[in-house]
Amino acid sequence: MSAAAAVESSVAVGGIPIRNAWYLLLYAWDMASEAFHGASRADVERSPSLLGLLSRALLVSTRDLFRRELGREMAARTASVRGVRGRIDFARSLKRLDFESGRASCRFSEAHIDTPRNRILRSTMASLARDPRVDHTEPRRAVALRRDLGAAARSMEGVTMERLSRDSFRRLQLGRNDRAYSLPLSICALIHRLELPTEDAGDHAVTALLRDEVTFHDLFERFVRNFWRTHVGTTYRVSSDKLGWFDELSCQLVPEMRTDITLTERAAPFRLLVVDTKFYASSLSAGRWGGGGRFHSQHLYQIYAYLRTQEHRSSAHRVAEGLLLYPTTTVEIDEAM
Repeated sequence: MSAAAAVESSVAVGGIPIRNAWYLLLYAWDMASEAFHGASRADVERSPSLLGLLSRALLVSTRDLFRRELGREMAARTASVRGVRGRIDFARSLKRLDFESGRASCRFSEAHIDTPRNRILRSTMASLARDPRVDHTEPRRAVALRRDLGAAARSMEGVTMERLSRDSFRRLQLGRNDRAYSLPLSICALIHRLELPTEDAGDHAVTALLRDEVTFHDLFERFVRNFWRTHVGTTYRVSSDKLGWFDELSCQLVPEMRTDITLTERAAPFRLLVVDTKFYASSLSAGRWGGGGRFHSQHLYQIYAYLRTQEHRSSAHRVAEGLLLYPTTTVEIDEAM
């Protein structure tokens, strides 16, 4: 069993390089193929702030949305129209003398684009277009990025801009047919969270991400899974597997075991690798009696249980390997046992 460093060390203690955070987000959001060609590559390599990179990600993720059509919702409306539409509001029509001009006040349902999700998109892009922190090492690229953000916001004419808050995202409800909105709205939510006040110096976006270990662990796990799907998917099946306990009495109270990532070789000898991703500000725990750090014991117990409880399933399971995967934050780890 081995534990390895996954991400390059940072010049800032407790942090990770902007470029590495960006690659992590690209893979976690299934955007790697979009970003690894053309101008986006330069944005990845040279942009000095995560806010600038998230802005580019927002533009990329909304292209298909704008190409198809913005999502609409039905809303009740009352208006004076020629002829009849929906139900006539006789009281209002008589009061406004609509009938005398060949019109009628009617109540009807109408599809409109001024929806909460579209307001979030337009408000976020309009705000970023005015934000000087959306930058790049090449000033002309920064200007072009903010210009593109402004143009995208203006293209959403008819959508109200508003001051966003946590409630704006909490109230959002996406349906089964709203998949195109999932990624851009996730980016908007992250941008909003990173813009909340902080007392820390430096890039507040990275500081906020690193502080939220729960969120970053989820991103790190999805990054690793999608990275391997992209680069070794033809050789290995990459999945997250539910494991059963080897229990002859079938106790109903045992907790569920599910791997972060399982790599299964598609051809003989069908090698198995069980991967457990761990994102912590510190990869090692302090020694009880002082001295150097040690692996977190619960991490070893967990990967040990994943491997030993499955040995009865096949010869491949009996020689399966486990990998504890940490990003390099304060110390590089490359150990085997």
